[in-house]
Amino acid sequence: MATVAVFDSGLGSLSIVNAIRTVSPGCDIIYYADTRSHPYGAKSAGELSGIVRATLDGLRGMFAPDLVVVGSNTPTLLLDGMEDARTMGVWPPLREAASASRTGRIAVLATRAVVGSGALDRYARSCGLPGRVTVRGVDASRLVSLVETGTFLRDPERCGAAIRDVLRHMGDADVCTLSSTHLPFIRGMLERERPGTVFLDPAGSVARRVIEEVGDGGDGTLRIFASSETGRMAENLRMLGVREDVSMLDLAPSGSRG
Repeated sequence: MATVAVFDSGLGSLSIVNAIRTVSPGCDIIYYADTRSHPYGAKSAGELSGIVRATLDGLRGMFAPDLVVVGSNTPTLLLDGMEDARTMGVWPPLREAASASRTGRIAVLATRAVVGSGALDRYARSCGLPGRVTVRGVDASRLVSLVETGTFLRDPERCGAAIRDVLRHMGDADVCTLSSTHLPFIRGMLERERPGTVFLDPAGSVARRVIEEVGDGGDGTLRIFASSETGRMAENLRMLGVREDVSMLDLAPSGSRG
């Protein structure tokens, strides 16, 4: 039986969980929302490294999963050497974006930490994109927060105003990658605000990679944990159709919070 653990700084990892369950309904999943560490995008690389390493060790020690998915673009891009045979990250789908773009101009909605770090530029160069392609990082941290707090469900007008403000920084890009795993939850709103733009969600490709690594089969169980505010987390998940209970679990090192 395949058991996969998926974690992020909150609600974002649910987009990866949903994609895995679509591809492999029988896969057993541990979903850990490290809400006390939200947002990853405001952490330094050193802080992120401590959080991610402690979380990986904790999940492996408690649940012995076949694979752990770091369900966030931010640590995937910022932490060198994070991936190994038992660890998978989430990368911006830049090659897919380049293939889909008519103009060669691509936008990447990501966290402030990624946009300001140079990591996105380094990753883009490593992808061997055609010379006509340009990649523009856009800070979508405000939108990540609106998803994490459930504001996008409770106050769509406020979320729509924030989306309009963020998207104007995309310039004339005709393809945009949702390079925070929180953002697929507002994909429909993004598409309504910017018709004609292709918004790419990497969750499906991540899910297919997961099943290639660990295989299919299991009981289809989903166990959910959060490092704080389990009641709030459960409420937000119920609004998204997830009925499982949320249990308390805190794996990140002390001093890394806030």
